Amino acid sequence: MPLLSYAMFELKLTRKSKISRLFLLVLAGLFSLLLTLTPSWARSPIVGDFARKAPVVLDGRVLFHVNDLNSLSAEERAEIINQKLEQVLLDYLGGGQQPAFYGISEKNKETILRINDREDLTVTERDLREERRTDAQARKWGEKIANALQVAKSERSWSYRRQALLFSLLVLAGTLAVHLILRWVNWLFDRQLKRSLDRNQRFLEDGHKFLQRFVKLGRIGLLFGIWTAVIHYITDIFPVLRRWRYWLFNLLRDSITEPIFTSNQTDYTVLDILVLLTLSVGLWFVVRNLTKLLKSRLLSRTSINRNLQDVVAVLTQYTLSLLGLIIVLQIWGLDVSSLTIVASVLGVGIGFGLQNIANNLISGLIITFERHIQEGDFVEVGSLMGVVEHIGARSTKIATLDKVKIIVPNSRFLESEVINWTHDSPICRLHVPVGVSYSSDPNKVRSVLLDVAKSHPDVLVNPVPQVWFKDFGDSSLNFDLLIWTREPEKQSPLRSDLYYRIEQTLRHHQIEIPFPQRDLNLRSTHIDEFLKILKQPASDKTAVQSESSEKNKLCQSVNLDDIISQMQGAEGVEIKDRWYRSNLYPACFIGAEAVDWLMRTQNCQKEDAIALGQLLCDRAIIHHVSDDLSFMDGYHFYRFSN
Repeated sequence: MPLLSYAMFELKLTRKSKISRLFLLVLAGLFSLLLTLTPSWARSPIVGDFARKAPVVLDGRVLFHVNDLNSLSAEERAEIINQKLEQVLLDYLGGGQQPAFYGISEKNKETILRINDREDLTVTERDLREERRTDAQARKWGEKIANALQVAKSERSWSYRRQALLFSLLVLAGTLAVHLILRWVNWLFDRQLKRSLDRNQRFLEDGHKFLQRFVKLGRIGLLFGIWTAVIHYITDIFPVLRRWRYWLFNLLRDSITEPIFTSNQTDYTVLDILVLLTLSVGLWFVVRNLTKLLKSRLLSRTSINRNLQDVVAVLTQYTLSLLGLIIVLQIWGLDVSSLTIVASVLGVGIGFGLQNIANNLISGLIITFERHIQEGDFVEVGSLMGVVEHIGARSTKIATLDKVKIIVPNSRFLESEVINWTHDSPICRLHVPVGVSYSSDPNKVRSVLLDVAKSHPDVLVNPVPQVWFKDFGDSSLNFDLLIWTREPEKQSPLRSDLYYRIEQTLRHHQIEIPFPQRDLNLRSTHIDEFLKILKQPASDKTAVQSESSEKNKLCQSVNLDDIISQMQGAEGVEIKDRWYRSNLYPACFIGAEAVDWLMRTQNCQKEDAIALGQLLCDRAIIHHVSDDLSFMDGYHFYRFSN
């Protein structure tokens, strides 16, 4: 395919000399220069003179333009003429088959144009455009109006409508077919381009995306132009659609040309804002390409560090953007000096609101110029540990050992301590703590640890490993194995591998690795009472045993579950929140009331009731509110455990 071969040749040329980038840069500059002149054109005398004219429209078609007349503006005069012509059109459409005609008369030294015997239009010397005399200008306008009336009447016939509808359908079908064909051609071209890229990867890799985007933009622009022309054609052949199109166009034109604010006695419209935005985008495009050209053509050929090249490129881009924006605002017509106070106030507000961003930007510049941290370094920032992948203007990207990308603000590298394991030299020393039992021989432990370290392939022989006797621990003799490595990013796997080998070697030499040992002291009231009983004489033990046997008999004679349910029931003891010496004790009952209730419900003596209450305390069913008293018959607060 000749076209494809030519495209391949252009791609190779693009890769070698990068002419496409320079070509785009030139186009962007010319486009920006063209747009720069737009504001001055918009305020030129020619455009201002044209703005004093207003169109005369009949049935959605502009026939001619009229100028100001005495006290009437061009817009007011055109509005009056359009209303008269609309009435003439209605009369003409309903008045039979006679053709439209016009006449010219003189009145008060003014030329009057009559349409169908109606005085409709006064022609003055201000309206002279194509002719030098008012009567000749009136005759030309009369011909246009008469022809427009005849065309309007013919367009409302059924034969014309059928023919217009048929043409519209044919045009839509043909446009849709062209649309599909262009998409198919684009798909075929892209497929062939990918095949060529696979065959010649080395030469076509850079230019493939550029050509693909160029073809895509060309297809979109062509389709947009085709559909715009089709829509204009269809709306032009139907009078109703043509009227709507004209109304929408005027609405859009008025919305973007009406002043929205005034600055220094100059009105600014939406169109002016759009022009400013277009100029800003063009400026950004030009500055961006200039910065790329500076970085690829000049800075890349110097011996400057890559990070420093990025900083110079960014500073150049910001400086050119600021200067270009000031120039664009002045060309656009805005007095930049009047914005000094506003810029000062905004600068203070932005300074407070964006101080963190500014801090990070300045920190990024300091990091780049000092070069304490560079791409590829293995760093540790707080709990983060990983390899620096990219140092940006505001943040730095770090890849952790878990292959997780973390974005760290640049200010953190200056506000906190940073460990750079590979700064100046990747060789670093690691500490491997080891503890052995007190029965071990320290010299033997030292020899074993050194043998393990020297046998590992990732441990450097020079500097030699060392073993330091650290301290006497609570349960072990603590040693510190010091080794050197040139790959600090692998320190965690290296420590793990060393610990595996140390454990195996210590086990082989029967050196014990201790575990922490503690003395545990238990305290319980029941155990204390049991120990007291064991220490008592035989007579006292008999009394205690007799007392215990009486409690067992009492427990067997009553049903504790029934007593507990009855005490907590509606007829039980009164359980409520109680105050005593400004302290609140929630959900408790009084010991004396419980004794009375047990005597009444269980038909027992006071001693038996107190014994039952003590039994409930021993079973941890009830307890004193402060857990410091046993069950007593008095004004003491008790509550249920559950």
